[in-house]
Amino acid sequence: MSMQVLGFLLVAVAMVLDFICRFRMARIKHKWALLKGGAFDYREYHKARPGHGWAAWPVYLMWAMFTSGMTLLVAWFLTHFGTHPAR
Repeated sequence: MSMQVLGFLLVAVAMVLDFICRFRMARIKHKWALLKGGAFDYREYHKARPGHGWAAWPVYLMWAMFTSGMTLLVAWFLTHFGTHPAR
């Protein structure tokens, strides 16, 4: 149960950090930053951030949290439902 809750929590926080990065790009008139979905290029954020005084850590933390959260969710799924075939 704790793996499931922690996994969902990490993915949710990663989604919030992703929205913050996209919202910052939309504020500086970057077209379609909020609507690109998975096609959003974080290199554009890193190119724009020095001129606006933004930190780089939200993007790195977002990817670390997303990866950790998905790993925990997959581990929970495998332990909860088992990996042995039914007989």
